[in-house]
Amino acid sequence: MGKTIVHERPLTTIVMNENIAKVLSDPHRLKILDFLYHKNLSTKDLFDLLKKAKFNIAMTTLRHHITILKKNDLISVYKTEEVKGTLVKYYKANVKMLAYENYPFVSIVRDNREIIDMLYPKFYKAIKKIMITEKNLMAAISSESKSRCRICKTFHYAEFLIFMILNMIITKVLRKLLKTRTRTNVQM
Repeated sequence: MGKTIVHERPLTTIVMNENIAKVLSDPHRLKILDFLYHKNLSTKDLFDLLKKAKFNIAMTTLRHHITILKKNDLISVYKTEEVKGTLVKYYKANVKMLAYENYPFVSIVRDNREIIDMLYPKFYKAIKKIMITEKNLMAAISSESKSRCRICKTFHYAEFLIFMILNMIITKVLRKLLKTRTRTNVQM
C-alpha cells in the first residue's frame, strides 16, 4: 500500500496586493511555485520539469521568473552548492498555494453548500467562544490595527490578522489530522 507524504512546509498564506496579483498572473510562475512547494529544486531542475509539463520556456526567461518570485518573497534560496566549479542554487517556496484549474469559487460553494451549512454553526460557536474567552489575544490583535480604513472607517487590519491566524491554525490542524490518518492507513 502506498504511503502518502505530508510535506512540512510553511503555513504562510499569500497576502494579495496589486503587485502579488501581477506576479501570480503568469502561468509559468504559478507552476514554478507549485513545483517548489513540493520539492526544493535548482534552476536546471525547474527547467526540466517545466519542459515535461509542456511549458515552452527559455532558461533566461525562467531566471527572470525566479528573480520576480524571489523579489516578492514567494520563493527563496534554500541552499547553494558547488557542482563542477559552478555555484548551483536550490530554491524553496515560502508559501503554499491551493489552485485548481477551471474550478471557480462559486462552484465550490454551490457543490458543497450542504457541508458548509452543516459546519457553519459549529465553527461559529467555536470561534465565538475563542474570541470571548481569549480577550487578551483579541485585544492584542485589535491594538495592532491603529489605522482606520479611509473609505469605510473600520479596522480592516484586525480582520485580516484574525483571518490569517485562523487560516494558519486550521492549516496546522488539517496537516496533523492528515498525518494521523496517513499513519492509520499505513498500519492497516
